Amino acid sequence: MEKEELKNKLDEYTARNNFWTDKAINQFGYSLNLFTTVGIGLLGYLVTNRNKFPEFEYIKGGDINYVLVFYYSSLVIIFISVLFGFISILSRLYDYRITRHLALTRKKFLKREESKNGLINSKIIDISKDNYCKAFRKNLFGNIEFVNETHFDNGTVPSQFEELRRNSKILGAISWKTHKIQIMFFVIGILVIGFSVI
Repeated sequence: MEKEELKNKLDEYTARNNFWTDKAINQFGYSLNLFTTVGIGLLGYLVTNRNKFPEFEYIKGGDINYVLVFYYSSLVIIFISVLFGFISILSRLYDYRITRHLALTRKKFLKREESKNGLINSKIIDISKDNYCKAFRKNLFGNIEFVNETHFDNGTVPSQFEELRRNSKILGAISWKTHKIQIMFFVIGILVIGFSVI
């Protein structure tokens, strides 16, 4: 393959990747917003229509009121669905914040290191053994250490950059996994609501 043909193919694949990345991000955002909004609306509906369900009363040795059991179960399940939606949204926001910073760092590094082939050589990161909960808590409640002038002065930009890439990848994985769990709980909640009105 000639150099020009190789460059054209590379440009074509880059354009395809950008197109499908944009589509995936938009569809993910739409799905996440849809399920979270509908979940919140459904919770509001269930709470405001509480008077349509029988009152809770405990009678020792009495029959179980399955309508009430399904009602309270659906409340809890839909609440869990919304909670996972919020976790996904927060994780996604921090992922985008770090990703924006990574793009800016690449640009700064390239400008400062032009004469030395100023590219940050990044490899594929394996996050399969990382603790997602710990990383989420660290990003949510701790301070994210972005690349700053000190890193440029002491030459630790590449290592700090890779650490931020790892965080971003973990947060992205958390977003997708929690959204899948959100959808699963939402569907189960709808089925339980259906049982409560049958």
